[in-house]
Amino acid sequence: MKRILHITGGMQRAGAETMLMNLYRNLDRTKFQFDFLYFTNAVCDYDEEIIKLGGDIYKIETESKNKLKRVFQRYVKFYKLLKSLPQHQIIHSHINLNGAIFLLIAYYLKRKIRVNHSHISKGKNAFIPNVYRYICRKIIKKSANTYLACGEAAGKYMYPAISEEQIIVFPNSIDISNFQSQSKNKDFLKNQLNLDDNTKIIIQIGRFTHQKNFEFTVNFVKHLTEKDTDLHFVFLGTGPLEEQLKNSVKSNNLDKYITFYGVSSEIPKILHSADLFFMPSRLEGFPVVLVEAQACGIPCVISTNISPEVDMGVELITFVDLNDDIKHWESSFYKALKQKSFDFPHIKDVMSSKNFDAIDSVKKLEQIYSE
Repeated sequence: MKRILHITGGMQRAGAETMLMNLYRNLDRTKFQFDFLYFTNAVCDYDEEIIKLGGDIYKIETESKNKLKRVFQRYVKFYKLLKSLPQHQIIHSHINLNGAIFLLIAYYLKRKIRVNHSHISKGKNAFIPNVYRYICRKIIKKSANTYLACGEAAGKYMYPAISEEQIIVFPNSIDISNFQSQSKNKDFLKNQLNLDDNTKIIIQIGRFTHQKNFEFTVNFVKHLTEKDTDLHFVFLGTGPLEEQLKNSVKSNNLDKYITFYGVSSEIPKILHSADLFFMPSRLEGFPVVLVEAQACGIPCVISTNISPEVDMGVELITFVDLNDDIKHWESSFYKALKQKSFDFPHIKDVMSSKNFDAIDSVKKLEQIYSE
């Protein structure tokens, strides 16, 4: 059996991590086994399932208050850990540019397959980030021997000096059948939140960070509910800005229009009970949750900062620029509310043809590991 060490930082319910679990569940575990490297001692959302599936979790945590010292200690501990794991000949990094030195260590320890997996398509355009990006790209080119990207844009961003023939586009796939099988749960959220039948439910999922732009949504809800009170927004996630957002909701008297739901393992049920998915992000790679929403037939209103590759071609995605007037956001929002689809066979056919079904993707991944 081949054991693969995935460098993730922590297996929380986030985009790349969710994609990885979709693959893990469908993996032929008589031939391959996933193990995970964390940079936190915290309990993560997928820990229990990973253990049940036979995976090991390794943790590297440093206590130094000095950032440079902390990073250096992390590399030293990784070197010692990897040296103690000779059975792990496949190292798969999911931490984008930050994986450069880890892959370099794997290179010097002569690990056979060293995968860098790009999950982002944009970065900050400033002097220090540009220098850091330049150095990391050089190291990744030397130390990795397999270059994966969640989409073409992510590939061009991470590997500008590597030929297109060497870059493997590996979409953020999901178990489409599993998501679509939950369509009977259309009243799940209305029952849980005790909402009226005529209330339209809008979902936003993500960490409460500057990148995800939840504060934009709070202002948008304030604007909409001045005229329309049959709307209810549900925020799923946690993060550093949670208290700030809750205070903003309270100060704007929006408590009855916005629910902070926390983290949930019931995403398919939640999506099927929604009327629209909302994502006004400032910066994104390739959000798996948008693939999941489309699989469930949910219309999505999202910012133009998100890669256009996320549109599966099933007429469920509406892009709006964050610089556009709020009236344009409003008209796009109400137009999209009418576009919910129940044509699941068609959606599955289209998404499968674009290689977004995890059952097919895991075969491709197993082939990569076998080579």
